[in-house]
Amino acid sequence: MTLHDAETGLRSEGAAPPEPLRPPTPGGISMRPAMIVLGLAVLILVVFVAIGILSSHSPAPVTRSTGPTALPGVTVPAESAAHQLSPIVEAGEPPTNILNAVFIPVGSVRLSHRDNSGQAAQFDSQVSFRSDDSQGALLAFFAAEMKAQGWQVFDRGPAANNPGALEVLGKLAGSDGYYWEMGAVIEPTTFGAGGPAHGQTDYAIRLFQVDDD
Repeated sequence: MTLHDAETGLRSEGAAPPEPLRPPTPGGISMRPAMIVLGLAVLILVVFVAIGILSSHSPAPVTRSTGPTALPGVTVPAESAAHQLSPIVEAGEPPTNILNAVFIPVGSVRLSHRDNSGQAAQFDSQVSFRSDDSQGALLAFFAAEMKAQGWQVFDRGPAANNPGALEVLGKLAGSDGYYWEMGAVIEPTTFGAGGPAHGQTDYAIRLFQVDDD
């Protein structure tokens, strides 16, 4: 019996063949990068939420000027005339946006008021004031201030039927659906005993509703 036959015989007598070797188990996928990304996302979310909360509790301050103001190139400071015009306000006229568009020199003293409408249906009233500023200074004041408040200034110069007086006339759309006109009529500056050395000037603010026709 040859050696080959002996080996064949051994295998045929029940000897089990050797089991094949298993390939090595591949390494598992690491979750560490994914967890890092998730952690960063959560951190960013927390930071933005904190910023939002802080911002909602700390609004930026809003500054509103309630004191006298002066336009560039105008030496006379201005203040709202809405309160001073209250004697002529009746049944919601003039409308609020018209009243809020009227500014007068600081320190003006109200003298009187008058209803000019008579039998007319349209509103027409005026309020008279006195100022320590000169006629020329008041003319420049109203020309600049009315334009700044949205009035369409269409006349500036000598007042009609009032020798020596000057006027500034403007037009503005009211929130009541009508156009309104404003006239600032400025009398000549006067110098009298007991008054300031630089004189005093009377002026009138007239507001009237423009007829649709």
